Amino acid sequence: MIRSVIIGFAHMHVNEVALYISDEPDTELVGIADVPPLSPELTEKRYTRAWNKKNVAEVSGAPIYESYTEMLDTLKPDYAYILCENAFKPAVAEECAKRGVSVIVEKPMAADVAGAKKICELPEKYGVELYINWPVAWRPYLGEFKKALDEKICGESLRLRYINGHTGPLGKGAKHRGVSAKAEEMSDEERGRIWWYKGECGGGAFLDILCYGCYFSRWLFGKKPLGISALGQNLGTPYANTEDNTVAFFRYENAMATAEGSWTLPRLLVPSGPQMLCQDGAVYCAGGADEGQSANACNLSGEKVDMPEYEHPYCMKNMPSHIASCKLRGTPIFETLTPAFNLDVIEMIEAARLSSEKHAEIEP
Repeated sequence: MIRSVIIGFAHMHVNEVALYISDEPDTELVGIADVPPLSPELTEKRYTRAWNKKNVAEVSGAPIYESYTEMLDTLKPDYAYILCENAFKPAVAEECAKRGVSVIVEKPMAADVAGAKKICELPEKYGVELYINWPVAWRPYLGEFKKALDEKICGESLRLRYINGHTGPLGKGAKHRGVSAKAEEMSDEERGRIWWYKGECGGGAFLDILCYGCYFSRWLFGKKPLGISALGQNLGTPYANTEDNTVAFFRYENAMATAEGSWTLPRLLVPSGPQMLCQDGAVYCAGGADEGQSANACNLSGEKVDMPEYEHPYCMKNMPSHIASCKLRGTPIFETLTPAFNLDVIEMIEAARLSSEKHAEIEP
């Protein structure tokens, strides 16, 4: 049995992660603990850290520890799922690693390249395993999408288009996997005290939303771009000291990608996934933003092209199932969960932020 703990309730993905751990027969959630915030929140409404902590405790039945280091020393788990603020991840990950506890960090790996490099040093320094969890890694339709591109059913990939967004992590009508209800209404003062809206904590739309555009660009083209041009601005979130809208252009030698990330975008307007424009047509995603997604293809005339047969493997069901498959059955780590891949992604995010500041193309 794989003994795991959860550290941090800052990220609402913790609700989904806790459900996955509970559903995995080879994994047991033996304890949960938070990481002290930079400043206390003013509310315990849905998706705040206090609400996430209470929900995970109720769903999992795992005991709550006041100190995550005390929990690590007491329980001596095999793995720790880290879902604290982006800026705190390097320090928390090292506290786990120096105790011999392997680390699973929720995306993105860190708030900046310096922090990401510190985390990437942990396996060699302490002999632990390191994974970075991306929710999109487990979506069957994206596995089918990637297979269609690899088999070049529409020819060479030329241009990636990707739009992602919502009304903010705790914005109007926000809803996150693992919980059926939407976020409750909050005042600007209440939202402004939550870490997502604080740059010093690693908040902002570059790290929260545009990171997916960097992920898909790096994964689907198989490498970092030659240059990144980006713009981030705060257009409608006055209580945040971060950007709430981002746009980036990724330049490759014979291809390009455009990505958008927004905290002011109604879910109705969010496409269901990436689109790849190819030499002889396009591979694209269709369906609702939250469910019913599918991968499709068409030729240049708009006629449907048959997708390749695809069977989603059990080891790609979710992070706990992947860990169990790697540890117990020798499955190789999926490419987008590795430290090397995620260091590339963080370098791309940082290049995008620097490009926005300098109004110039930046090499990641």
